Amino acid sequence: MSRRLSRAIAAARAFWLAPEYPDAAAFLRLAVGGLALVQLAMLWPHLLPLYGNFGWVQWAIVETTSNTWVPSIGKLALILSGWGVASATALHLVFALYGASLIGLVIGYRTRLFAVLAWLTHSVTLNSGFFSLYGVDTMMHILFFYLVFSPAGARWSVDAYLERTSPAPRAGARIARRLVQLHLCIIYLNTGLAKARGDQWWNGEAIWRAVMQPQFNVVDFGWLTSRPELAAVAGWSVLLIELGYAVFIWIPATRRPALAVTLLMHAGIALTMRLWLFSLMMVAFNLAAFGWSRAAAPAPVAGGAAAGGVRPSGSLGLLRRERRRARSLALGG
Repeated sequence: MSRRLSRAIAAARAFWLAPEYPDAAAFLRLAVGGLALVQLAMLWPHLLPLYGNFGWVQWAIVETTSNTWVPSIGKLALILSGWGVASATALHLVFALYGASLIGLVIGYRTRLFAVLAWLTHSVTLNSGFFSLYGVDTMMHILFFYLVFSPAGARWSVDAYLERTSPAPRAGARIARRLVQLHLCIIYLNTGLAKARGDQWWNGEAIWRAVMQPQFNVVDFGWLTSRPELAAVAGWSVLLIELGYAVFIWIPATRRPALAVTLLMHAGIALTMRLWLFSLMMVAFNLAAFGWSRAAAPAPVAGGAAAGGVRPSGSLGLLRRERRRARSLALGG
């Protein structure tokens, strides 16, 4: 019993604390920060109607919701109005600060500071225009949070160039990626269970409604009326991918196929519904979690060839097993 407990503890420590390189966190920083900058550039000409005091949803309505305690642009504008700052100016100041934090995050200058600033300013924007938000904003906010605690500036950054941080393997990189992995599994499981509760994803109606909405329509899918079974099969496929993700992604033999079909699903969403930012954000989420990792190499065996001698009997096989295990753990096992 004590041996089994010791093995379980050792497996848990290896799962959470085995040192790995911070490449995945750095990749996530570049991907999320870059996509957020693209989104900001697209939103900038439309900030006033989307987030302004007299936009499509006025602040008088936004501030009367049940979440009136959360920080928002409206509350900040009310404070700044005492200094003669117009509400439109306050709005642009918030988004300018958000943009500056994204630039600092992407280039990796004072990475943790700008990750905190990006998360905080994004929180303010979320609380101010939630009537126009969708999935990409939620995923972006989640990933900003994890970038705050991950060694995202340890690679491909100004901080790394100035040697403020080290690209060496560390347990912190492992912990951050494990949390991202588990959160991603929960997301897919939750969405899959929500879809499975109703009939629309089983009979294909959800697929039909999605591809036939004018704002999403890229290709004319009207022909599906004569082949409703194809819409049903597409719905079943989505359910299988999302419900099975949290299982198949952890099995080494099925990890790559599960990752591949998930990426193809998001590519299909981008191509058929023009949700490019959301799809690219989910691709980055998946790749950082399960497709991008470099575990630390196992320590060499004492007295091995590196020391000028012959490896002791059985040590070569042990080292090979450790290397195979490290490769397996690198992607999530």
